[in-house]
Amino acid sequence: MNASRAPRWSIAERSTWWFSLTTALAVLVISSVAAWHMRDALDQALAARLTTAHQAMRAKFERLPTEIDGRPVTIQDHAAQFVAFARDIQEERLNVPMAWRALDGLGNAQVASYEHPSIERFRWPEEMPLGDTLDTTDGFRITYDRLENDGAWIGLAIDARPQRARWNAFLSISLALAVVSGIGAYASGRFFISQMCAHLERLAASARRVRDSREKVELETNSVPREIGDVVSALGDMLGNIRTEADRTRLLTAGLAHELGSPLQNLIGETEVVLMRDHDAEEYRSVLRSHLEELRDIGHAVGNLMTLVSISQATGPREAERFDLSDEARLRLRRERAHAGRREIQLEEQLPEEADLVGDREAIWLAVSNLVANAIDYSPTGGRVRIVMRADEREVTVSVEDSGPGVPEGEREKIFEPFYRGETMKNRRAGYGLGLSISKKAVDAHGGTLRVDRSPELGGARFRLVLPRTPSGVRKAEHDELA
Repeated sequence: MNASRAPRWSIAERSTWWFSLTTALAVLVISSVAAWHMRDALDQALAARLTTAHQAMRAKFERLPTEIDGRPVTIQDHAAQFVAFARDIQEERLNVPMAWRALDGLGNAQVASYEHPSIERFRWPEEMPLGDTLDTTDGFRITYDRLENDGAWIGLAIDARPQRARWNAFLSISLALAVVSGIGAYASGRFFISQMCAHLERLAASARRVRDSREKVELETNSVPREIGDVVSALGDMLGNIRTEADRTRLLTAGLAHELGSPLQNLIGETEVVLMRDHDAEEYRSVLRSHLEELRDIGHAVGNLMTLVSISQATGPREAERFDLSDEARLRLRRERAHAGRREIQLEEQLPEEADLVGDREAIWLAVSNLVANAIDYSPTGGRVRIVMRADEREVTVSVEDSGPGVPEGEREKIFEPFYRGETMKNRRAGYGLGLSISKKAVDAHGGTLRVDRSPELGGARFRLVLPRTPSGVRKAEHDELA
C-alpha cells in the first residue's frame, strides 16, 4: 500500500482513548485486588463465627452428664438442652442470625432444631456436608461438627447475606468508579491533549505561511508548553541556518557572476578585436600573454572557490600530514615571484631553516599564498612585499607585509568575509574577494589565528598568521605516527 495513501491518525484521538482506557483499567485492577482481599476477609470472618459457635456448643455439651442410670447418654436425651444451648448462643451473638440442628450419630435423622426468628423460613438442604462447609444459593453458610461423647452431628447455618451484600456493593462501586474514572480521564485528556494539538496545528499553519527563509515562524510562545516552545525555537534556528546558507549561496552566485563575468567579457572582447584583422606574431603573443594572465587569475579564483566550499562543508577531521612550511614556500612561491616581477614589486623572503608542522598541506599553503598574492595586488608599482616566517617549539608564525594603502581599523574583521571589498579595494583589479576568506577558514580549521594591522616599516597592511605545530584535532597516536 502506498505510504501517501495510508490513513492518517490523530494524536488527540489515540492519546485520549489510550489515556482513558488505561486509567479505567488501572482503577479496575486495583478495585479487583481490593475486592478479592475484602471477600477473603469476609470469608475469614464467617469461618471464625462458625468455629466460635461450634466451640461454644461443644463446651456446653461437655458439661452435661455422659451416663444416665448406667447407660451412655445420646443426643436424643439432650434434645431439649440442645435447643436451650442454641438459644443461649444466639442471644450471645444477636448480630448473627443462626439456625441449628442435631443429627443422630449416623447423620440420618434430625433430633432437634432451632432457627432464629429472622430466618424462620430457612430450609436445610438435603445435601449434608458432614465435616465440611456449604454455601447455599440463598445466602447461607452451613457447617457440621461432631460431638465427641456420642458422635452426634451438630449442624450450624449462619446468614451470610449481609456480607455478600456488602461485597456486591463494593464490586458495584468499584465498577462505577472505573467507568467514572475512564470518563473523567477521557474528558480531561481530551481537553489537555486537544489544547496541545491545537498549539501544534497553529504551529503547522504558521510554518506553512513561511514563504521565505527570512520570515519567522509566528507563534506566541508565552502561553504554550515548554516542549512546543522548544520546537518553535528549533524551527527558528533551522530557518536561521537555512537563511545563512541561502545568503551565502546568493552571495556566492552574485559574486561569481560579477567577478568572473567581467574578465570573461574582456577575454571575449579582446579575442574578437584581434580576429577582426591580421596581426604579426608578436602582437598575437602579446594578446595570448594577456589572456594567459587573465586565465590564471580566473583559475586561481575557481580554485579558491572550491577550497572555500570544501572547508565549509567539512564535518570530520581533515587529512593531516607532517611537512615543512619553509620548504613549501621556497618551492611554491614561483607564481607569486613572477607576479611581483611583472608588477615591478620587490618580494623579500625571510624563511627559517625548518618550520615543521602537522596539518592539511594544501589548505595551509593556500592560506599563505593567498596572503602573499593579496599583498602584491595591493602594493603600488615599485613597492615592496615582505614575507617573514619564524618557528619555535610550539608554533609557526608567518607575517606578510606590503607597502599598499593598508586596511582601516573598521574593516579589519570584515575583509575576511567572502567577496567583501572595502573602500581601499574599490576601483582596483585585486582578486575576487575569496583569498582572505579562504586563508581565515583554513587557519581556523587548523586551530590557528589570523590578524591584520598596519606594517610599521612598509606602511601598508601586515597579516600575521600563527599555526600550532600540532593542531588539537590530531590524535596523539596519529601525531606519533606522523613524527
